[in-house]
Amino acid sequence: MKMNYPKTILVGLAFLTISAFWQLYDFIIPLILKNTFDVSDTVAGVIMSADNIFALFMLPLFGALSDKTHTRIGRRMPYVIFGTAAAVIFMMGIPLAAHRRMLPLFMAALARVLISMAVYRSPAVALMPDITPKPLRSKGNAIINLMGAVGGALIL
Repeated sequence: MKMNYPKTILVGLAFLTISAFWQLYDFIIPLILKNTFDVSDTVAGVIMSADNIFALFMLPLFGALSDKTHTRIGRRMPYVIFGTAAAVIFMMGIPLAAHRRMLPLFMAALARVLISMAVYRSPAVALMPDITPKPLRSKGNAIINLMGAVGGALIL
């Protein structure tokens, strides 16, 4: 039994993008809310907590859906591909709305990005156990977490 490092690293790229996104999101969005839309710290905090509220319901939902999905590209990949593409597309609305100082459009773009991220987060994390033999999963998990740390560090 041998660890497939290239495949594990490829799976880790999904976690890298997730970690990079959250690092950037947690830094930039409060600044935009306060400096562009002049919202109070309290309102910014409430808006920033929205991703946690979404996550409570959506992460288990999309994890369970990906468990039951069967396609020719696998159980998880449709969610990873769609969620990633949607997040990238919707993310473009955030600076557009901020530039135009349109808070409702900004909030709509933010909600769409958060939903898109939730679509692929649980399925992306579940890919590692799908491709890694049980005795090697702790090593696979270490690689995935290292990739996540690299994603966060790239944004710093």
